[in-house]
Amino acid sequence: MDANPRASSNVTVEYTDPSGLFPSIKPLILETLPLRNLHWKSPTRPLRSIDSLHVDLIPVKSTHQEQRRPSDGASGSVPHRRHQIPGLRQTPYLKIYILSCDDNDIYKSTTRKAVREWIKTHGTPPQSSSSSATQDNHDAFEWLIIHVVSGHTEVADKSAAGSKWPGRGSTTVLEKVKADFGGSSKSSIDRVVQLRIPKAESDERPPELADQLEDLVAKLKSSILTSFDHRVSQYEEDIRLKDSQRNLPGWNFCTFFILKEGLARGFEHVGLYADALVGYDELAVGLDAALRDQSVAKGDQHGGTFLSCTKDVRAKAEKALGLVPSEADNDVSKNTDDSYEDESEGSDGNDYSTVIAVGEDLFPLDSHKKPYREMILANNISVFDFRAYIFSRQMMLLLKAARAPSLRDQTNEKLAKEVEDLTLLAEICDRASEFISVGSRTLRHDLYAGLDELEHDRDESSVTEVVNNIVYSWTYSAISQVLIQTATDSLDIPKASLRNTRDLVNASVLANFVAETRPGVPKRSSSLTANTLISSRPTSLDIMSPGLYSGAQPRAPLASLRSSVSAQLRTGQSELASARGDLFLYARRTLENIGQRCGWSKKWRDLGLLFDAQNEAATGLKDVSLDGDGETQEFTTVDQEVTPVLGGIENPKLISSCRSEKQYNSLYEGLTDQIFRHYVAANRTRSAEMAMADIAVLRYRAGDYGTAASYFHQMAPFYASCHWGVLEGVMLELYGRCLKHLGRKDDYVRVLLKLLGNYAGVAQSGQKAGSFRSKRLISAAPSSFPPVARTLVSNYVNDLFETSQVLSTDFSVPLNEFFSGIHINSTIHHFEDKDGILVDLSLRFLLGNSIEADSVKMRLVNSTGVHSSEIWLENLDSVVVKSTVSKIPLHAFVSVHGKYMVDCIEVRVRNITFVQQYGLPSSFSAGLQQPNADDSDDEAERPFVFCYPPARGLQAEVSPPYRINLSELRTIEIGLKSGWNDILKGALRVKPATAGLRLRITEVSIVDGDLKLEGNAESGQIDFTSFGPNSSARLSIPYTIEDDQTTLSARLEVVYETADCQFSYFSATSIISTLPVSVNVQDIFKDDSLISRFTISPAMATPLRILNCKIPSSEVYEVQPSIHHGQVLDCFPRQSASVLYKITPRGEKALEADASKRSLALTIDFTCLDEECLSVIENRFVQDICASKFAQLARLLTPHLLEAFRSEWTANDMEIISLIREIDILSYERVQWETVTNSLGGKLGKEVVSWLKEWHTQHTTLSLPNDSDMTTATSTTIPNRQIIIPVDVPNVQIVHTANFTIPKPDDLIHATVGEMIPATLTIRHTRRWCPVQAREPEASLEFSYEILVNPDVWLVGGRRRGNFTAKEGETRSFTVMLLPQRPGHLLLPGLDIKTYVTQASAADPELPSSVVQRRAVPCEVDYLNHAETVLVSPNLRKTTVNLDVSGGAGGAGGGGGGGGSGGGGCWLVGSERRVGVIG
Repeated sequence: MDANPRASSNVTVEYTDPSGLFPSIKPLILETLPLRNLHWKSPTRPLRSIDSLHVDLIPVKSTHQEQRRPSDGASGSVPHRRHQIPGLRQTPYLKIYILSCDDNDIYKSTTRKAVREWIKTHGTPPQSSSSSATQDNHDAFEWLIIHVVSGHTEVADKSAAGSKWPGRGSTTVLEKVKADFGGSSKSSIDRVVQLRIPKAESDERPPELADQLEDLVAKLKSSILTSFDHRVSQYEEDIRLKDSQRNLPGWNFCTFFILKEGLARGFEHVGLYADALVGYDELAVGLDAALRDQSVAKGDQHGGTFLSCTKDVRAKAEKALGLVPSEADNDVSKNTDDSYEDESEGSDGNDYSTVIAVGEDLFPLDSHKKPYREMILANNISVFDFRAYIFSRQMMLLLKAARAPSLRDQTNEKLAKEVEDLTLLAEICDRASEFISVGSRTLRHDLYAGLDELEHDRDESSVTEVVNNIVYSWTYSAISQVLIQTATDSLDIPKASLRNTRDLVNASVLANFVAETRPGVPKRSSSLTANTLISSRPTSLDIMSPGLYSGAQPRAPLASLRSSVSAQLRTGQSELASARGDLFLYARRTLENIGQRCGWSKKWRDLGLLFDAQNEAATGLKDVSLDGDGETQEFTTVDQEVTPVLGGIENPKLISSCRSEKQYNSLYEGLTDQIFRHYVAANRTRSAEMAMADIAVLRYRAGDYGTAASYFHQMAPFYASCHWGVLEGVMLELYGRCLKHLGRKDDYVRVLLKLLGNYAGVAQSGQKAGSFRSKRLISAAPSSFPPVARTLVSNYVNDLFETSQVLSTDFSVPLNEFFSGIHINSTIHHFEDKDGILVDLSLRFLLGNSIEADSVKMRLVNSTGVHSSEIWLENLDSVVVKSTVSKIPLHAFVSVHGKYMVDCIEVRVRNITFVQQYGLPSSFSAGLQQPNADDSDDEAERPFVFCYPPARGLQAEVSPPYRINLSELRTIEIGLKSGWNDILKGALRVKPATAGLRLRITEVSIVDGDLKLEGNAESGQIDFTSFGPNSSARLSIPYTIEDDQTTLSARLEVVYETADCQFSYFSATSIISTLPVSVNVQDIFKDDSLISRFTISPAMATPLRILNCKIPSSEVYEVQPSIHHGQVLDCFPRQSASVLYKITPRGEKALEADASKRSLALTIDFTCLDEECLSVIENRFVQDICASKFAQLARLLTPHLLEAFRSEWTANDMEIISLIREIDILSYERVQWETVTNSLGGKLGKEVVSWLKEWHTQHTTLSLPNDSDMTTATSTTIPNRQIIIPVDVPNVQIVHTANFTIPKPDDLIHATVGEMIPATLTIRHTRRWCPVQAREPEASLEFSYEILVNPDVWLVGGRRRGNFTAKEGETRSFTVMLLPQRPGHLLLPGLDIKTYVTQASAADPELPSSVVQRRAVPCEVDYLNHAETVLVSPNLRKTTVNLDVSGGAGGAGGGGGGGGSGGGGCWLVGSERRVGVIG
């Protein structure tokens, strides 16, 4: 039942078995173990739960054994008396007495006495040495009596039967035992339990046995927890006491350590590993504090002293140095076995034992390796041993808490079913990594201190090497121990191995793991698992196709590299894999330290690379020692003979690796493979990639270029994505060398392009690799390269062009990786005698003195995206680009206007094109395309060119038509001016940019100018010829549009040829399609004429000036205007102009039925005020600038000036300009000339700015031409427009002429109220306003009239309404009486006349006239008495009124005023009427 002391976490229970019954009850007790679900609550601690508690049942020791009890974990012995330092012994928590007595008499005579003697001897707790009355609880325990009843005795049966009938029979032995030893009070503890052993010949158990076992478990839990609580309380009290004495003389840390460790071990015994670990952590901190106190203390050492060195370690050093006799030779190299085969080759990928194999006897971190506790108690321990002991105890506690598999073979087999805690195992590895780093420094200091105490003469260099060997050996063994003890099958490590090249040589597998572990990359899930392991070496297409960095290829998940056992990661699995990977890396670094002295650990510098420490001027990097010793290690070349001292190395793996370089490389590869697979399992992509890079370098050194190339192919894009420029460059260079050896020229060229581009970037930036993509420094030059780098670069450049020249493939590469100082002059130039633009491009070559380029091109795109076409500027001749800034003129025979962004620059050298993209996505091949936020410049930082045509070049523009005829199709006009060009032939294309706009190119016509059109324009373009210099023409193109649009947009392209070459012209224009004039008409029909009133107003907010308005007479009508010819009218949005026209039919001839022959046309000549103002401003500005030395800038500056005015003017400004006929010129600042002048460069731009400011100063206002100038020659440049509006004279069947006639006698001139006025209504009609063919039959016409009066004004006597018939020209009269109702100027009553056509029913023509149907016919009424009034006065001549101030009432003649008490009154006395009335 004793547990292994290494893994013991058990509570000891001691039993006394005088009757030898323990073997019979042992199976029953084991069934209850381990104890489950214990809960301990201390007053000073929170509740602690113990899931499982293991119990060790040990027999009581004899008197001789008690006198020589071994201490806990120590090989020495101490007396039986309790040691003065508590915690050095492991005493039982519970003592059990196994009682076997079934007879009352025997119990009374002998058994009771024996039990009492046992309780007196073993069941009484010890007393404190300070006072006999004080109980000592350091070894507190409880006691328990187990009464065993044997089932095969008859007495047992009788006792059991008798117990069923209380009151009958004698008292049982159990009851007597409980009465004697169980306590009589209610608060006493029940310390007696009974177990009934089943009969030996029976398989059935007594029914009460289950309850008895449950009672036993409860009492075991209670007793153990009670003892544990007493012990913890005692230890905590002692620790507080000792800690309070820390500053007193004589205080010793070692004694305090043993005391506090006793408490930690108590927690460990009951399974509270977290509390125990806290205790050891506090002790570790206390040790550091004690060491600090010791380092500053003088005289008597406070807190105890430690040994300056570890004796056994010093002995190893003496033995290795040969300072003591030794049978073994310190040179292990004599055992070199050249036939040694790598143990790891062909082994399982998860078998890590081949690289960290070490026996338990060589475990350096073992708390039982030395009698540490006795050494601590005796103050005979070094700092190194002290630290090693504390960490070994911490690690053991964590292993127990984690239920590590390495402890399962040492403990109960029931632990095999428990699942380990991977998080705690990861914590062990993290703690171990930190401790081993500190411990190695402590051991090194320990060794030097120990050797300094020796008096032997020694070689200091040998001492240093031996010390390093011992430290490296201890470090490697410690790492191996931690890795072995934290190993678990639950950690899912990929089976694919770097050592088996067939596993990972496939590039897709490596890409899988990169995609899976890199954050932000989407993961693909599928039910199909692809077989990523291949058996053959990859081809060139597998590695390089389609490009160097195939970032767009789909990648499978990382599951292809992992084991398929666990579909989901357990908690802590990634942390454990990461921590173990760090330990493997630590072990490999230790191996590298040993291999470096043997000349086997080589650096990249001996490969002669561009990105090398010897080229620090280029890379900005240099090596820094990571050993922490501050020692500078000189580089040892390969050809030097090295004889290292290998004494002191005890680890078997290190010893074997020192035998030969092959075995060293084998161990190195094994460790690297473990690093890679653990980092893959931990999703640490970058660390795993670095491990793969180390293997790739080894393969390259070994000459396995195919395998190395497959690895380098994956490493380069990884380091590029991390922006590690130097490491990427190393991978690319080695990759390129491999490809050259393999003869893969296409891939070799791609890699060289990337390599040279990266090196040029790093070299010229002069910064660290992480920022090598920063802005280029123009001051850098290839001559600044180190000599070695200059030679390598020259060789690589020659290889690049020689190899690429024999290939048929075209390669694209970023321009800024090979060229710098890229600058585009934003100021364009023009040819002296032809159209086109010139732009200067500056750049320099980074990787040589010069390079000859076959062609240089640059693409421009419009900044507003209006033009869909692109402009290519080029220099097709060979150009030499030097290492200094070279200026290359680029030209294009194109005329455009506006701001153009530089989109692309191309420099072609043979079949390699260097491309610089600025805007649109790159057209690079997938192999060279890398997404980088720094490479895409902002819109504001993109280079641009402000283009404009030459002043005397071709001009073409789209404009609204000057002449608009509403009876025809709408048109747009194209204006062409040839300038200095003698155009032989040309083609004009107008492309609509408005949805629904359809141009009828085939109906194009020449409005003005000398231009010869060719063809029928069915191809969509207008071909023309013979357009000489200084010629102009205007073309009109009809159009239709689906929906009404306020503006129309179109792109204009002109391709024309002269005697020199072919040219192109591009422009885009938006014009207003809304009619500028709005006209309303109102017609008034007379008997012999028609009066038409035309109201003219602006259709938009811009005022109009009407220069002329006329309706020409026709053969049918004669038209008379109301205004004189040439009279100018101003129209505003809120003030329209009205024009009257009198239209009279010619002769007495009836109108013709054809309406087109009777149609008239209103012609309006007008100007829009904004066009008039812009024309004046343009004329003034062009005249002034052409008179200056900046005449070539006229077509650059003029459009900007006019656009500034368009955007600044408001409706209110236009009204003011129209009234005062003056234009206020905008200030220089409001025009914002900087947007244009900034593109002119330094000197020219300043001169232009100065001239513009002077022009604004001299011209503050400009006057518009007055009315008299509108028709003179001075105003010919002002764009006058004309609109022709068809005017149709409406057809009217009947026009009635009506008149009220009132007789006026000579003696009566006034009408009076209440007196009748006789009136005569005369009506006649005419049908001359309707053609004869459209007239209704005269016999069927009937008329009705109605006098419209207001009864408050007039009363009508006679026929107020009536029907009548009349012939054309016949006058009908109707007499009525008008009675005015009030005085004043009264309008005569109104009149309404209606016309009807009568028609009999078609069913029965004989029906009476009363049922004849009537149909209204439209007619007009010319009422001659409109607005005619009659003056009506009251019919009184004299009135007499009586005023009474006395307040009396009464009166004659009717009305009087009222009165009241005390008030006056008035009344009418009489009145006199007028003598006569209108009769």
